[in-house]
Amino acid sequence: MTPRLHRSIVPLLLFGVLCASVAQSHAQASKWKGMGVSTGAPLPPAENYKPRPHGDEIVKAGLKPEVIARLDIEMQRHVAAKNVAGISAIIGKDGVRGYFETFGMADVEKGRAMEKDAIFRLMSMTKPVIALAALTLYDEGKFTLDEPIAKHCPEWANPTVKEGGAVVPAKAAITPRMLMSHSSGLGYGGGQAAAAMAYQAMIKPGATLKDFSEAVAKEPLMFQPGTSYNYGMGLDILGRYLEALTRQPLDVILKERLFGPLKMPDTDFHVPAAKVDRLCQIYGQPSPGVLVPGTDLANVTTKPTLCLGGHGLFGTIGDYERLCLMILNRGELDGVRVLKPETVDLIFENHLKHPPMKYGLGGIVNGAGSYGWGGADGTQFVVDRSKRTFTLFMVQTQHYKAPTYPAFLALANEAAGLTAPGGAMSGTPAGASGGMSNAFKQRDTNNDGKLSRDELPAALFDKLDADKDGFVTEAELKALWKKK
Repeated sequence: MTPRLHRSIVPLLLFGVLCASVAQSHAQASKWKGMGVSTGAPLPPAENYKPRPHGDEIVKAGLKPEVIARLDIEMQRHVAAKNVAGISAIIGKDGVRGYFETFGMADVEKGRAMEKDAIFRLMSMTKPVIALAALTLYDEGKFTLDEPIAKHCPEWANPTVKEGGAVVPAKAAITPRMLMSHSSGLGYGGGQAAAAMAYQAMIKPGATLKDFSEAVAKEPLMFQPGTSYNYGMGLDILGRYLEALTRQPLDVILKERLFGPLKMPDTDFHVPAAKVDRLCQIYGQPSPGVLVPGTDLANVTTKPTLCLGGHGLFGTIGDYERLCLMILNRGELDGVRVLKPETVDLIFENHLKHPPMKYGLGGIVNGAGSYGWGGADGTQFVVDRSKRTFTLFMVQTQHYKAPTYPAFLALANEAAGLTAPGGAMSGTPAGASGGMSNAFKQRDTNNDGKLSRDELPAALFDKLDADKDGFVTEAELKALWKKK
């Protein structure tokens, strides 16, 4: 398999085959990993570290200096414990960048410190970008949210659905709204023939999103379109839809509609040779406190012909900050408007018909002003319009979730006045104590009292979802724990 094709196919299986194979090949590691989040290594004493010096930006943003001091120390402890190699983090509030710090190394082996212009693999944080680009076309009346995508992508004219042991015609057409909210019935392969079909499409020289979409369209959906939720290839197919709609390549669409107007020069589907020295090394963790260089899935300097909207972008934290600011400003930044205010409002709405899961357009929502998502390699963002805040956190982890992000988010929220003081930032790594309830809460990112497929690795989710209702409850989780 060529490097380019390897990069393309792996994300298709990320929440299915990959999760299962990683669990099998790292059986020892599974003994210290809990609910998909590593317990991490013991943190060194806090008194060994000092807060960073900060200017008046903290006060201007309304952040609490004493909590920011704890945040500085906590991040240094996580780097020292080798839970992650390096960190870049931003907290913004009321239009002010109140906090921007880096910690540790971008490349341990080369002795390269984490810099503020470091380039990260965004993975699934690509998805909100694709959705926002699509909505610029929606604003121009180029499509409606509920029209069949087959209008421009004929391969989706007659989708089928797997129901029990039979394959039946879909009762409804797939729409752009469904693609952006993961309610189309598309999955991530997980060993199904869809992944093999997609691979066959990609091995052809110069494979395109059209090839990819045509291959995936031959496979039955997981459920009737619009009736449920499953994290999958919807945003990849949305990229194909945008190309068919505009007759432009997806990377050009993004540059013209988002990256250019918002001044995001370092975000793209590849890293130019002149910038490759800014790309972070990715790291795996075979055991607590041990970091090993991960494997790049591609020649990152080569521009791909197949730009997958579900995972393919590289970018800096500063570029993504521009996107967050535009969202908080309801579609405008520095005098440039890219989306109508009412269109930005749409992304914060729940577009699913089946409670309690809430999902907007391209990101998860809580129904109270929060919108965000994360990437498989450790990047995370949350925009809270009700509190006029956003957080950005970037690391590069492969096949494990470090406890560092929960530590960061708890303190960032406390610093911004979003939570009560006290939180999880004692000397105990997140998830290391507190029983099953803490592990459950750690994974329940939208605080709805249930775990959905996007909050657990697929192999683990299928094992835990005893009643097959599409959610994992704490009772189901405790029942399995008692069996062990």
